[in-house]
Amino acid sequence: MERGSGMSPRVSGEEEQALLDLTRRLLESIHAGDVETYRGLCTDDLTCFERDVAPFRIEGVNFHIDLMNAMKAQSAYANLTRFDMLSPAVRIHGNCAIVSYTRLMTYAGAVPPVFRAFNESRIWVRKGGEWRMAHFHRSEV
Repeated sequence: MERGSGMSPRVSGEEEQALLDLTRRLLESIHAGDVETYRGLCTDDLTCFERDVAPFRIEGVNFHIDLMNAMKAQSAYANLTRFDMLSPAVRIHGNCAIVSYTRLMTYAGAVPPVFRAFNESRIWVRKGGEWRMAHFHRSEV
């Protein structure tokens, strides 16, 4: 899968770049079905709003681990050829950070290729000097 940059010049600074890199690593783990990496990047009490999954707040990282395992078994991302984080923005407030962007996903196999886009916000907390995702919100564009 090709990695698109989609990077905005508004993001600067070492810590901001590190949070974007963590977010990209998290997304790559989702696409690959790498539950160990995903678990390591999230808090156990992870919460989220994902309208395409459920119409209410979802609690706990284990829900997503089970979902990732099911999606990997179904080869859900087999035709994903690339994804881009468009117009990323990072805001750091002490031990909390907000990373927001539009995730553009490109799937091959159809002519023309199929595109899906989601507006996403990921909330990271710093514990023991390490960033972990504690909440996210994802809405299909």
